[in-house]
Amino acid sequence: MAAMALSLSAQINFREGGFAEALEAAKSENKLVFMDCYTSWCGPCKLMASKEFVQEKAGEYFNPRFVSVKIDMEKGEGVELRKRYDVNAYPTLLVLNVKGELLCRHAGYLSVDELIDFAENGVKGGGLAGMHKRYAAGERSSEFIGEYLALLDDAAMSGTIRSVADDFLKDKTDTVFTDTNVYQIFCGYVTPDYAVFRSVYARKAELVKRYGEKAGLHLERVWETGARKYLRREAKKIVGYDIAGLETYYALMKECRVPEADGIRAAALVDGTIGTAEWAALLEAMTEYNRFSRMVEDQMFYACNALFYGQSAEGWKNAGERKKFAALLEKRVKALKGKEDTSGRTMTVGGKRMPVMEYYCQSYEEMLEKVKEVDIHIYSGMGFRPGIL
Repeated sequence: MAAMALSLSAQINFREGGFAEALEAAKSENKLVFMDCYTSWCGPCKLMASKEFVQEKAGEYFNPRFVSVKIDMEKGEGVELRKRYDVNAYPTLLVLNVKGELLCRHAGYLSVDELIDFAENGVKGGGLAGMHKRYAAGERSSEFIGEYLALLDDAAMSGTIRSVADDFLKDKTDTVFTDTNVYQIFCGYVTPDYAVFRSVYARKAELVKRYGEKAGLHLERVWETGARKYLRREAKKIVGYDIAGLETYYALMKECRVPEADGIRAAALVDGTIGTAEWAALLEAMTEYNRFSRMVEDQMFYACNALFYGQSAEGWKNAGERKKFAALLEKRVKALKGKEDTSGRTMTVGGKRMPVMEYYCQSYEEMLEKVKEVDIHIYSGMGFRPGIL
């Protein structure tokens, strides 16, 4: 019995039972609730469980002060708790009072010392708890809102971030051009579906004059990020896309006269069609993406490999598609051939170390040579193995 007691005190004692039982236990024991929000596929969640939660100092701090509980956010009551507490990243760690009210939270891995410091904020009523109270009391200075949004961001509370940022910025289009604090909040948190973003975008030239060329580029990047929300994911893997939503978004970009709307749409379609293995649609998207001024070579290389290895022998019998893919590969070779790679990234292939862009160029050349071969079936159907030819 003594050995068992020692083992429980030497680590965080996560209770059996569900959320309601944890609240009841906390009430009867006069403690707070510490909730580890995890998923079965989350690597950092597993690492914290095996490395940080089991440390003696963790048990010594948490067990006298908290009723600790672990809830899988994708199973059972975890699905509703994820919505209730706006959990969007894993692990998310919550400190709650006996009523289930949030005192503080953190999204991401913490060492045992960082974990104790985080929980101490909940015990003292600091962190997000204090900020929530100040916001509820009506505090709205740009300095406070900036600090509040940063804490919400750290806690991955995307729903609350949107509500706070939208409410603060909705009537501040003109202020974005005159107040640098408001402009920083605008840059950090707006998306194209904020009315204030579209109002500011319509005055892009004025914004560039006020804050410089980077301000204009940032606006275009916001459009790019917005397009990616139409990609469908399972865990972290892209498995498809919302074509209707993306087309509606594309129409909005056209309406707002976004100069490279076609390239932004294509960038999202490249990843989406890889996820659905729509090879003809992928080739069309890649062809358009190749014209995009902010095309990312890593994404193009990944897409070329996906098409090259994913397309079936039957699909490669289409001479028109082979010709179109060959033309794309020739353009990528021309763009990279002899060009200095300033990224500093290297790869080791066959015992030879070379710059990443040189490797990409060689791979494009090898794919090009094989695409032009008549006996396509020799290398088709191999399965998708990016970068290995």
